[in-house]
Amino acid sequence: MSANTKALSRIWRSAQLYIGFHRDPKGERRKEAKVWPPKNASATIHTDPEEQEAFLVVKSARKDAARDVQIKLHPDKIVLRRDLDVAWKGIVVEDHMVSVQVGGVWVRIMPDGSVSHDMDGDMTYVEADGAVLKKTEFVDAMMSGDGVELSRRTPTTIAAITEEGVVARSRNSAPLTDTD
Repeated sequence: MSANTKALSRIWRSAQLYIGFHRDPKGERRKEAKVWPPKNASATIHTDPEEQEAFLVVKSARKDAARDVQIKLHPDKIVLRRDLDVAWKGIVVEDHMVSVQVGGVWVRIMPDGSVSHDMDGDMTYVEADGAVLKKTEFVDAMMSGDGVELSRRTPTTIAAITEEGVVARSRNSAPLTDTD
């Protein structure tokens, strides 16, 4: 046994494939999906996950059931979720983006390397070139990727620092001065 193998701790102990049927044979919507483990360990991914869903339940090596992970297989994405109050609660892997829910916040990673952080409607973006944008109910702020330019816009003011100098003005009025 190598030193690397000895250092690893066991996190997962088993995985089981299931199919969840959301409608009964008459086509009526069920309150809870009927869950069935396929005998041949193979499941078709239905075009509508609201009708039928294929998923894996990966059991934690710890006895705490909240650490189990459910991997949902949809035709357009893979969703990992768990009912845990700390750490990540959900991961969505799509063709064009990976999203992670951690601490009630969604962090999205785009294919160009840009990242967005969404918390209660306040958005922070880190663009592929390193620029940072912050949008809240009260302000839009930006810093260029090289840190040379900064700007802030509120409902009443606009301020910017550029290579050419500093601009600060009230929106719809004359420039502000140090005495304003």
